[in-house]
Amino acid sequence: MKIPGAYVHFAVRPDEADRAFKSLKKTTITGVNVTVPLKEYAFKSADIITPEAEKLGAANCLFKKDGRLYAHNTDMEGFAAPLLDNISPARLMNMPALIIGTGGAARAVIGALLNLNCAEIRICGRTDEKAEKLVKEFNLPSIYSVAWRHRQISLPSAGLIINASSAGMKGMPDLDIDLKTANPSAFIYDLVYTPLMTGLLKQAKNNNLSYIGGLDMLIAQAKPSFRLFFGENPRADLDPRPLLENVLS
Repeated sequence: MKIPGAYVHFAVRPDEADRAFKSLKKTTITGVNVTVPLKEYAFKSADIITPEAEKLGAANCLFKKDGRLYAHNTDMEGFAAPLLDNISPARLMNMPALIIGTGGAARAVIGALLNLNCAEIRICGRTDEKAEKLVKEFNLPSIYSVAWRHRQISLPSAGLIINASSAGMKGMPDLDIDLKTANPSAFIYDLVYTPLMTGLLKQAKNNNLSYIGGLDMLIAQAKPSFRLFFGENPRADLDPRPLLENVLS
């Protein structure tokens, strides 16, 4: 886009995170994206918290405006955009969602699904206590936990199945569920993007289920950050997918 700028990576240790983030106001850096395990540090180091970050209690994006540091979170928008490219809002309102995972990604998914008026959200994780705690945080009758040992039983009635855990990530075991019992109309969404084709997505393909992977969310959550950092929307005719696929494959 011929913007006079750069996007580079910085290594920041957790014990230096607060000082590093607060020092951004003294630099020419317009903003930074933040990944685990620094999202909560970013949230706490900001002068102003956006509603999106407040909702999740974590920030994956810090940007400067009028000399103040803002904590923002683009994960909800990043999750929702690719989903809405594949499923209509009306359909989403009538399909129960099963979320595998209990961490920050799961919290972002829940927030996005609530914004989309998803009728029923089930949360399941390897540690039942964490799933139950997450349910209590939201305290809504449409959100409830599913015991890990019952995850397979919950598959046939789920219209949307989301992996918001690290299972299937490069170097990690695949997600321990069998999609053979999933509803034939179920939609599979795996937030993992390394590898591009996870074990879960291979199962979805083999069972003729519709699916998208984590690369879609990675790109979608980067777009609002780009706008905040560079003051321009990324052009629709510039597709970063081939470059990312080459790097991540």
